[in-house]
Amino acid sequence: MAALLIRAGSVDPAALHPGVVPLAAPTLPLWPAAAILIGLLPAFVAPVPPKEASQ
Repeated sequence: MAALLIRAGSVDPAALHPGVVPLAAPTLPLWPAAAILIGLLPAFVAPVPPKEASQ
């Protein structure tokens, strides 16, 4: 995940630092969004622990 965000910063650094004047919603570049989604993937694909282990 970190490598993809570093790559996104080197390809288009202005996309990771949106302007604030005038105030507007920033666009979401594809590379950083994909890196964050890939980083969150283990949270969704990890198996649920058995009930016996949680007691």
